[in-house]
Amino acid sequence: MMSNITAINAGVSGIQRGMAIAEKSAATIASTGNSTSGDPAAVAEPLVELMMARLQVEASAKVVETVSETIGTLIDTTA
Repeated sequence: MMSNITAINAGVSGIQRGMAIAEKSAATIASTGNSTSGDPAAVAEPLVELMMARLQVEASAKVVETVSETIGTLIDTTA
C-alpha cells in the first residue's frame, strides 16, 4: 500500500511541475508577443517547453489514474 501512496505522490508532483513549467512558458510566450522585436525564433523554445510540460502532465495523470485503478481493483478483490 505504501508504494501506491508513493506513486500517487510522484504523479501529483509531476502534474504540479508540469503545470508550473506550462505557466512559465505561457508567460514567456505572452511577453514575447508583446515585444516590439517580433522575432518568431524567440517563442520557439517556450513553445517546445510548453509541449513538453503538456506531455509531463499527461504522463503524470496517467500514473495517478493507473494507481487509482489498481487500488480500486485491490479493494474490489478483497471485498
